[in-house]
Amino acid sequence: MIELINQIRLRFGFHQLKQEIKKQMRKNKSVSLDDAKNIGILVNIQNQNQLTEAEDIVKSLSGNNKKVKLLGFISDKSLKLKSNIIDLISLEDVEWNLIPKKDKIKNFVNNEFDILLNLCTEICFPLVYITALSKSLFKVGAYDKKNSPFFDFMLATQQHSITGFTTELKYYLDKIK
Repeated sequence: MIELINQIRLRFGFHQLKQEIKKQMRKNKSVSLDDAKNIGILVNIQNQNQLTEAEDIVKSLSGNNKKVKLLGFISDKSLKLKSNIIDLISLEDVEWNLIPKKDKIKNFVNNEFDILLNLCTEICFPLVYITALSKSLFKVGAYDKKNSPFFDFMLATQQHSITGFTTELKYYLDKIK
């Protein structure tokens, strides 16, 4: 029964997202990680280890005059995590249809990142929604046919760890000239 309710919530969320996307205009451009000066990262965090991995990624990308902003989504209500370098949202910050509340994501969505990395290897609708509405120049994430209209570059991967998927992405993004 809960699964059915979640499918209904997701369907309504995707419907609203498609309506909002129709109104959106943005410029897009392929950008390598080397050339990117302003990087946005979205990640689904399910435990302390994943939070630590995400913080390490921010630290590794922050060098060479790069500005990195990471937004993490915590899907487990019982998980109480804090971070000084990552903005976190949780289920309390999403509407009934899984759409994040505007005040929580407005700054991130309106930031024109050179590149936006969505590090979710499985569907996390609140982060797909943020990716889709982002004004970023180049949106990158894991391949999922349902999400392909919202990304500029998608990578089919067997990796499920944040670090593993990031390593694969870096390999391919470094090939962009």
